[in-house]
Amino acid sequence: MNKLTTFSIARPKAVIAAWLLLLFLAAPFALQLEGALKTGGFSNPRGESVHAQHTLETAFKEAPNSLLVVLHDKAGAVQGSIDEARKAAQRTGVSAIVDDSAHPEWLSKDGRTTFLQVGFTSDSTTVQNLVPDVEKDVQQAVGKDVEVDVTGAPALDRALNVHSKEDVTRAEMIAFPVLFVVLLLVFRSVAAMAVPLVMAGVTLASTQAIGYGMTKFTDVNSLFANIVSMVGLAVAVDYSLFIIKRFREELAEGRSVPSALERTMRTVGHSVLFSGIAVVVALSALFIPRAMSFTSIALGGVAVAVVAVAMAMTLLPAVLMLLGHRINWGSLRRRGKAAAATQDVTTAGAPAPVKGGRFVKRPGLVLVGLLIAFVALASPAAMLTLRVPVASANILPAGDSARVGMERVKQDIGVRAMFPVEVVLTADAKNSPSLLKAASGIAGYAKTAKGADGVQAVTTLGVPAAALPQALADGTGLDAAGKAALSQVWTHDGGKVVTRVVVTPASDPDSASAHHLVDELRSQLKKETGPGVKGELAGATATGSDFDTLVLHSVPLVVITVALLSFVLLFLAFRSALLPLLALGFNFLVVGGALGFLALVSNTSDHSINSVTPLMLFAVMFGLSMDYMVIMFGRMREMYLGGDSHREAVLGGLARTAGLVNGAAAIMVAVFVSFTSAQISIVRELGISLAAAVILDAIVIRRLLMPAAMLLIGDRIWGHLRRTSDEAASAADQSTPVTGTPTDAESPAAPVVQAAQAAQGTGQNTAEVS
Repeated sequence: MNKLTTFSIARPKAVIAAWLLLLFLAAPFALQLEGALKTGGFSNPRGESVHAQHTLETAFKEAPNSLLVVLHDKAGAVQGSIDEARKAAQRTGVSAIVDDSAHPEWLSKDGRTTFLQVGFTSDSTTVQNLVPDVEKDVQQAVGKDVEVDVTGAPALDRALNVHSKEDVTRAEMIAFPVLFVVLLLVFRSVAAMAVPLVMAGVTLASTQAIGYGMTKFTDVNSLFANIVSMVGLAVAVDYSLFIIKRFREELAEGRSVPSALERTMRTVGHSVLFSGIAVVVALSALFIPRAMSFTSIALGGVAVAVVAVAMAMTLLPAVLMLLGHRINWGSLRRRGKAAAATQDVTTAGAPAPVKGGRFVKRPGLVLVGLLIAFVALASPAAMLTLRVPVASANILPAGDSARVGMERVKQDIGVRAMFPVEVVLTADAKNSPSLLKAASGIAGYAKTAKGADGVQAVTTLGVPAAALPQALADGTGLDAAGKAALSQVWTHDGGKVVTRVVVTPASDPDSASAHHLVDELRSQLKKETGPGVKGELAGATATGSDFDTLVLHSVPLVVITVALLSFVLLFLAFRSALLPLLALGFNFLVVGGALGFLALVSNTSDHSINSVTPLMLFAVMFGLSMDYMVIMFGRMREMYLGGDSHREAVLGGLARTAGLVNGAAAIMVAVFVSFTSAQISIVRELGISLAAAVILDAIVIRRLLMPAAMLLIGDRIWGHLRRTSDEAASAADQSTPVTGTPTDAESPAAPVVQAAQAAQGTGQNTAEVS
């Protein structure tokens, strides 16, 4: 890092030219990111339901993707439009079109609504791109009197992609003006305000180009764009804030531009590097579930953090080197007493006043009270139900065509038969005992399924198990309708026999009742199948249940990984075991409180949230909260090593970093609140929970709970740095800063730097002091 920053300071024009060239080359790829992102990824690729669905598609030759063309005629004569709609929907890649002639139940009782199922042999992305053309062609064919809406999984996925992009654009349009105001209030300088915004733009554009490159090697979910914008704006602006603020303070001390910049990067630069590593470590834990949605979030978060750190270590120092004192251009003047009252005490080199509020007198009482409050706030989180909406259009805005079509079918016809739970049994076709076991097993299981709670209908073999071999051989006992029905539930796939039981739930596929039915059917399946017969569950509800299980099983490993690596990073920075433990405890309180708040504002009857949200919140918040920890702990540690008592170090460090932490928190809150306007529910949930978490962290944890806990623990918290009173006095004599030494050292390395500088001023051996 020292070599990079030294080069940036020595050759600022070359560094800026290199970044501009990189940005010029990256721009075309960044603009193509939207079209390269995919949807889906909310399934367990190694789950039973995914394998069972693949078996059904190959064995029964079912179309892997299908659209539902919903027709609605207020006059009640929708059947007259079906033939025209069929012809208009026909195109290359269509394998079959099914309508109410094969399924009379697909026509509403009042004759106003029906739908066509258009099956495609093409992949999901190709079908998604066909949605606008299909809707347009069918609408022109049936006329203006019939409303046409195209829905189904590919249409819902396409709508999710479109609205995800709109959400990012809308959030950025809200965030940048808000950041403009916040930064202007923090810096009170137009130039200092503009630089972080430019750095954020460079970070986002570069990361988007990297994301496009990633899509050439793996599937990347549309959540990539959301997490890049959300985390990228927060870290890029915050890192710039830390560095620019310290740089201006160094200039105010009378140092030359190169000297001020070098000292800034040697202190705050280390903090930024450490914070970036913390974000990368925390978000890398989301690779653990090995699901496309989590992997995309991890890729986006890691990439944007790395780019933000690279920008802060190279481009930002180069820009500041060229600007020099012009970083203060456009300064806003303050008036009289207001200026004196708001002047940052760290800019004058004088020690911050050690004043504690009433809470300092009784830290134990404050600590207990706040812990009780956090537990009370987090308690509603126990009511949350983690459920990924795999068969619901509610995640989309109300006016979207794909959602309108799905809700119309749900209201006028019913969607339960469209999303059944399918029990798939496979056996060796040449093994007669296995064949009979499959037949008898499927018959017995169908009987069991009919008696299960929450079942509306069961479709299975219409032939007794004993007569099945003969019926399959020559059709004995079957009429034409019987043979057609049998072909839908029994077939051969290579050397295997595949049969299925179609269970129609009595409730919607995303409901708690349908998920309980999946659990019950799975437990019964193990009892009904024996050796030689493999049983699995397929269907949207089973897929969602498998994904939810994957998330729950991944939680312990993700939490342990993030906590352990965060502990190691903090231990290496501060050489204390108690400080990292305290930091981890605070982070768990913040995440719990944010989830509790999310449960309170949840508008669902069963308090269900997307199962992706808690892990995303945990990883993102753990990484971002390191900013505050490094700055505040580093300042307190510096003062303690400088000879201040433990109490003075805690309260003085708190006073000196309060403004910086408040500014950084305001920036993060502004970014996250802008995403609460998102139309996609998972993005909105994350924006709400992260904004609440940052407010709790910056105001309650860092200003009240943390100092109270540190005062109660005492100087034991500093580990091997703990000193006796005589040693403290001696350290105070030796570490008195020379004139002009900055007092705002956010980096854990700052005490060593200052001690070495003090040694140079007194003629003492620098290496010995270090």
